[in-house]
Amino acid sequence: MTIFNKTILAVSIAFTLAACSGSDDNNETTPTPPPPPEVTPLPTEEVTLTIGQSQVEALKESHVVTSVTGEKSLASIETFKGITYATAERFSHSAQLDMDETVNATEFGFACPQLKTTSQPQSEDCLNLNIWRPADLSTDVVLPVYVFIHGGDFEYGAGSEPLIHGDTVVAQGAAEGNPFIAVTLNYRLGMLGSHWLKDNQGGNYGLGDQKRALEWVNNHIADFGGDIENITLIGQGAGAMSVGILQQEATEEPMAGEYFTRAIMQSNPAGFDYRTYNQAKSFATRIEDTRAEMPELSELSLAEMPLEQLMTLQAKVNSPIGRIGDWTGLSCVDLDNLVGSGICLTSKISGEASPMANLMPFAPYVEYYKPTFGSTIKGYHLTTQPSLDHFTVPTVVGSNTEEANTFAMLPSLTFLIPTIINLINNLDPELIEQGDINQAMLTWLADEKNMALVEQEIAQLTTDDIKAQVELGDILPSSAYEAIVKFYFGLGNGDTTNALLDLADFYPNNESELSGALTNMKQFKMMLNDMLFAGPSRKQARETQENNVDATFYQFGYHASFNVWTYNTEGEDGNLDIGDVIKTISCISGACNGSELPFVFNKALKLDGSPVSVSSKDQALMDKMSRLWFSDALFENYQYNNDSVLLIDEDGIHTFESDWDSKQPGTDPALRQGRLQGLEDLNLILGYL
Repeated sequence: MTIFNKTILAVSIAFTLAACSGSDDNNETTPTPPPPPEVTPLPTEEVTLTIGQSQVEALKESHVVTSVTGEKSLASIETFKGITYATAERFSHSAQLDMDETVNATEFGFACPQLKTTSQPQSEDCLNLNIWRPADLSTDVVLPVYVFIHGGDFEYGAGSEPLIHGDTVVAQGAAEGNPFIAVTLNYRLGMLGSHWLKDNQGGNYGLGDQKRALEWVNNHIADFGGDIENITLIGQGAGAMSVGILQQEATEEPMAGEYFTRAIMQSNPAGFDYRTYNQAKSFATRIEDTRAEMPELSELSLAEMPLEQLMTLQAKVNSPIGRIGDWTGLSCVDLDNLVGSGICLTSKISGEASPMANLMPFAPYVEYYKPTFGSTIKGYHLTTQPSLDHFTVPTVVGSNTEEANTFAMLPSLTFLIPTIINLINNLDPELIEQGDINQAMLTWLADEKNMALVEQEIAQLTTDDIKAQVELGDILPSSAYEAIVKFYFGLGNGDTTNALLDLADFYPNNESELSGALTNMKQFKMMLNDMLFAGPSRKQARETQENNVDATFYQFGYHASFNVWTYNTEGEDGNLDIGDVIKTISCISGACNGSELPFVFNKALKLDGSPVSVSSKDQALMDKMSRLWFSDALFENYQYNNDSVLLIDEDGIHTFESDWDSKQPGTDPALRQGRLQGLEDLNLILGYL
């Protein structure tokens, strides 16, 4: 019996480069003006500076700045690298450190441990930050400060990665009369950054690190010439999620207004359902169970385990198969204990608003917990879903138009399901006949031998194999689109998913036809963009403005001539990572997650720091957007009123004066006045929380 139809998906992508040239009919005897003198940077030099009570060794750098009209000039900046801002023991919250009497800030510090390649060596001694400022500041200067929190699903990234260095933008500001200071920072990631703990501060250690970094900036940045009353906190991806959490007032340690006065949130999945207290606790139990199954680790506690072994354990619990298990409920299935499996599945459906937190398992968890019996745990850092609050300081928030192409592990999941199905030869024919393929898969995969077979198959895949299967992949059964939608938003959220799938814009098409399958794929990506990114962010911007706090809502839709993602980003040796291969392939077709970063920082680099060639159109937008992002104009000239949105697309930077959403109507009658507003009116935006 055929379980699914195989359909070839052909993706054809063409880049057309146009060059314009002109002719000059001037008389041959007309003298040709000499070319302008070449502007070259001066050598970098080490300098010793008095910063507060400290003597700091730093770097003085010279940068060539190209204006938006093409003129070149030199600007000098001072760079302070790898300054330790806090110290922490494993699975304990960090404590802020003051600067020593002498500080060597000439080299970047360690990156925090992670399962990806980093430009700097990794160590648990990683709580450091970096500062860029204009050179030769007078002692009485007071400059705006921009603090950037990197993204990476709370699993990877570092403040020292080349793409987010502040040197270029600070040099631009210094050369053009808009001087400011830029700061990047590290915070603990993965299991080390978010591991459930039952105490008065919980296990959101990475959030605590970010707070200690902001505390350090508040205490010391004035000595560098910064204005503590003019600090803008910026975050991208997981960094933007962090900024949203740090804006919350219902916390034991509120930060907004005191430690930063404005915020920028790039690619914030505002509709993300953060882990509950019980989800975090269950995940911690699974980590312990996995550790017990690994003989070489079973005698060691997580706190005592060597870092290499701890990261091996994290890789095991964080495997694609493990995430699929947590997402679908597969991890509950035990053929030797079907009653227990049923209880586990029932508890899963009733105990989590949605399973999407399993796709980002090391994101912070909601620490508030009210048991049926016993004392309520009030929480410390994160007590409510951030999307249910309005912003507390002037905020710029927005997303890229194709965020769903690369968001979290979803591309891996949709890619791996056909791989799994291809291995299954003994599905229960009665279940297949009844159309219950999901149950048949769960039963088959519950056998450890079958699971090992799947893991072996995945481990043998090459980059070319993955690329071929993504671009020429098997189409799942006709129920796959509907099933994935229901899995994504939670089996306990049937009212929300049924209402979504009933709308003409998202109604399931027959996947036996290529056109239907492609339409379903397109609809699913649009649904995630609407429900997780654009819809909730637009709603928060409007409600914030209604609460007399300024907000700007933007959409980045520019399709660059280069791909910001790259294949080889796993481990110190840069080995193949399935998720990043898929994200790289998915990012070919538009403005995906992270695509705006080269334009914000004016860096012709990929996420891994490797250089790329850019078109003149790319460079023009980089020059303009990087200047806008680090200016008061971004907050003052594009405020959200009457659905007026800052649009950055193929035409550059411009705005619609009003009614942006109404100019992208849906097909369904309920969405014809504007797709996002229609979803909101139907209580579908955030309705699953």
